[in-house]
Amino acid sequence: MLVKEAIGPLGAVGLAAVRTAIGTLVLALVCRIRRVGPSGVAVRHTVVLGILSATIPYTFLSLSTQLTNAGTASVVNSTVPVFTLVIAIGLGLARPTGRSWWGLGISLLGVATVAQQRQPHLTPGFFMGILAGLIGSASFAYSAIYARKYFSGAPILRVALSQQLVSVITLLPFTLLFRPTAVPSGSQLLVLIALGVISTALAQVLFFWLISELGAVRTSYVTYLVPLFGVLWGWLFLGEPVSMISYIGMIFVMIGLWLLLTPKTELKVISLRTG
Repeated sequence: MLVKEAIGPLGAVGLAAVRTAIGTLVLALVCRIRRVGPSGVAVRHTVVLGILSATIPYTFLSLSTQLTNAGTASVVNSTVPVFTLVIAIGLGLARPTGRSWWGLGISLLGVATVAQQRQPHLTPGFFMGILAGLIGSASFAYSAIYARKYFSGAPILRVALSQQLVSVITLLPFTLLFRPTAVPSGSQLLVLIALGVISTALAQVLFFWLISELGAVRTSYVTYLVPLFGVLWGWLFLGEPVSMISYIGMIFVMIGLWLLLTPKTELKVISLRTG
């Protein structure tokens, strides 16, 4: 919802750059106050994680919200657990089961149903928005596995700060190509601050803490709640409609993800802790 409110004058790249810049300043201040030391992780891994967990997902999920709406983008974002499991299977970190494939198919059917119903006019731009959201979700999913592999034991605050800083640096050249069309209004500046502090700095700290405590697959459970809150905030604050077909689609998403990530499936996970 916050992205939808602030993206107008800035665009997807500008919004991603601003929110990560705010997140960087907040996390740098917190690290200084708490005297958090360096992460001790190789620079190349820090750069890769910053691109995977911030640069790509923030930009593409913002673009998805711009081209569709807050509710649809949140539902597309709920595919993160699907991508997490698929990537884990592809890397040999988990073994696929019949239950997994059923869950994958049902969840994707639900995403397609909700996405189709939440856009009365299916334009090429709308489908580009769906694709952008899926790219962002896939990148975010892989970042969890990558962080679990290379950043276990590193100070969480420092990890969050370093990947936000990488995102700012990597986004700066693109802001010259995709310049903002206008200066944000006063209310939009407040939205940007909330987005940078709560939905970026705080959210990333919680994200990496969950990875260190629960692993990549279980951390992806968080996105169970994304479509519910996305549709709720979109309806409550933005006046976005919610049809009965949308509710049915969300139910499909939840059923599919439940099949994918219930304990019976998790028993097939080999390891997400070490490389």
